[in-house]
Amino acid sequence: MTGIPFDAEGRRIYKPDGATLRDYIAARNFVDIIRGPIGSGTSTASCMRIYSTAMQQRKSSMDGVRRSRWCVVRNTYPELETSTLKTWLFWFPENQYGVLKRSRPMAQTIKVGDVELEVWFLALDNEDDIKKMRSTEWTGFWFNELEWTMYEIFSEAVTRVGRYPSVAEGGSEWYGVIGDMNAPNELHWLPRMTGEADYPDEVPDTKRVYWPKNEDGSSKWGYFIQPPAVIETVGPGGKGTGKFTPNPRAENLRWLDPNYYVKQMDGLTPEKIRNRLCNKISFVIDGDPVWTNVDPDVHFSPVPLPYVPGREVIVSLDFGRTRPCALIAQEIGNKIQVQREFRMYNAGAELFAPALKRFLEQHYRGARIRFVGDPKGRDKGAATERSAYDIFRGFGMIVEPAKVKNNDLAIRLGAVSYALQTNRLLVAPECSTLRPALAGKYHFKRTDLGEPEPVKDKYSDAGDCLQYLCVYVGEGRQMMGLEAVETGRAVRAKAMGRMDLRRGGGSRGARRPSSLAAAQLARSRVGPPPPSS
Repeated sequence: MTGIPFDAEGRRIYKPDGATLRDYIAARNFVDIIRGPIGSGTSTASCMRIYSTAMQQRKSSMDGVRRSRWCVVRNTYPELETSTLKTWLFWFPENQYGVLKRSRPMAQTIKVGDVELEVWFLALDNEDDIKKMRSTEWTGFWFNELEWTMYEIFSEAVTRVGRYPSVAEGGSEWYGVIGDMNAPNELHWLPRMTGEADYPDEVPDTKRVYWPKNEDGSSKWGYFIQPPAVIETVGPGGKGTGKFTPNPRAENLRWLDPNYYVKQMDGLTPEKIRNRLCNKISFVIDGDPVWTNVDPDVHFSPVPLPYVPGREVIVSLDFGRTRPCALIAQEIGNKIQVQREFRMYNAGAELFAPALKRFLEQHYRGARIRFVGDPKGRDKGAATERSAYDIFRGFGMIVEPAKVKNNDLAIRLGAVSYALQTNRLLVAPECSTLRPALAGKYHFKRTDLGEPEPVKDKYSDAGDCLQYLCVYVGEGRQMMGLEAVETGRAVRAKAMGRMDLRRGGGSRGARRPSSLAAAQLARSRVGPPPPSS
């Protein structure tokens, strides 16, 4: 830690310590949010973001002054006074930048050169407070500690900016909303918007909001995620050990005591450390995760994974009238890239097949597509002589059953575990069910009797699809005999706190399809469905 330098007039000079902090300060998206571990300097970076945009505002056509007006938000006035305001006044002290009006709402007007910056400090905690935002015209909003802000307040702020200065005075060079936060849990609205967590099934589509995208799939808004402050050591099989060491690549270290993060870990549970210091979204899990060797920093892509023309596309299917599911993937280089997922509710194969067909036509037109599915999909329905495979074939989609003897769960779990252990798996943000499933929402029932089985829900559907995919592409082929069975059973045994590597029959079920099947699948291309009979 080094001292803070001063300029010739005695003002503190800020130097961001980290690429993410620099990118956040320099960004000019309509909405920019930075997420980091505690002590990572996001509040100070937000202060500098406000001041830098104020200096870049257009000059008024009337008097040449660069005007802007900001609203700084926390839930309560005590939080503003004891935290946010102290940070702000440290960098912009009253004796140098202007006296703070302490009657509520508190405000400071800064006049430096041709810059005139008004900064108001408001406590906004519930929907009743929204009217406070409507009484004044704003250039921008800064939400300090955004993880505690309601979506209704955030969304209202998005509609209240860009009003000051007026167009008659020349308008704003930039206006918008910024926010800083620590990693929230899955119930927060932000990870649901970004796809880091998914919406509960009971939330209707009309109530779901998503991160805005451009036509090319890139984000319209900025979302900056800092490196973790500490790194968890990994044990056998890629499982986290619950032991952590400071990350030398963490940001803002130059402004912290060298032992800051070592001391911060004292008294915290591993899960709390992962959330507050590793900067990971936490998931509410009632049970033991099926796969414990998932590392979101390695296995979750921060950006969309585009379809690569000319390369084979693999669609993995899990049938069932309640929650049919599909994963769409490509093998690119040494990675199994899971690019998209497609799910429906209360829809049999008669509805699911044509809907998936349309989805593939939209995103993978002209692609050479292979289909692999749950072997049980060959079973005839109770009210029809046609199986799900028959229905898909009627739409030109020939499904190959995953080659797993007796559909053995142990082999399937072992295949995915091996893909994770070898860092072969990469999952796109669009897979909003699969990613939480991998992060632990796909979990075992808590039981002391018998072998644990995964809870059957939408996360298990995505997990099953992933198992069929990994088996199909030959993942863990070296392990597909006895070792794969043991690996999969070990996964389940660990959920019970024991090792149970019982010997059992295996299958080299990860083989590629036969040449005849391959020839049939090669002819399965996206196109219009066949005429109905």
